[in-house]
Amino acid sequence: MSFGIYKQGQGYWVRVMSAAFLGVLILAGAGWGWEEAETVRLPIRSWSYAVNGTQGEGAVGDTINLYKIAPRKDLESDQETYEAFGSALIESFEVGKGGNAKVVIHSFSPPEVAKQGGEALRVAVEKTGESATMSASVIGASSTPIFPVLYLQSGAAGVVMLLGAIGLYIFVGSYRKSVGFLIATDGEMKKVNWTSYREVKGSTIVVIAATFLIAGFLFGVDTIFAKIFSAIGVLQK
Repeated sequence: MSFGIYKQGQGYWVRVMSAAFLGVLILAGAGWGWEEAETVRLPIRSWSYAVNGTQGEGAVGDTINLYKIAPRKDLESDQETYEAFGSALIESFEVGKGGNAKVVIHSFSPPEVAKQGGEALRVAVEKTGESATMSASVIGASSTPIFPVLYLQSGAAGVVMLLGAIGLYIFVGSYRKSVGFLIATDGEMKKVNWTSYREVKGSTIVVIAATFLIAGFLFGVDTIFAKIFSAIGVLQK
């Protein structure tokens, strides 16, 4: 297979219309790839926490422990206790008003904690042998993937369009068997005796007129029989 258009100019309209139809299918496939890529769950790079009841402050690079509700050992007790299920490093810490703050964390330990970050209900910066330098309750959490999903969607749609364009070029432009088939189809289409506009118009008028005439005839027959059967008591109003 060589580059270039095989038998350029022959079978023009069949090749053009085939390319247009396949192009629509390729665009539809690209749209499907875009939507499917949106559902892919990318690895999480960081979590952003909105916290309140903040005591103390955290610094960039501090190790922060993540806590969730621990299973109750005493079923009669209503008091909730928390247990640490992982840690991470603080990427940024922004203090707000009234004890509110925003904490962004990354570099999770163990790594699977990145998937569980949304379960955190409390966070605290604690150093061995010292009291916590920062603690707070989590009121909202959002994750950030390793790269924007938009990039993945664009890549998926772009790959579908690129592969489709290559396949389209091969089918209608360079592959001899497919191009030969399209050229032969174009030749056969030229042999067809297409009905003229005048003939189509006349036939359409005849069909419409015949439809109304048959409908009128059936309506008349139905009305006559209805009156006859009503008169002899077969039908009741």
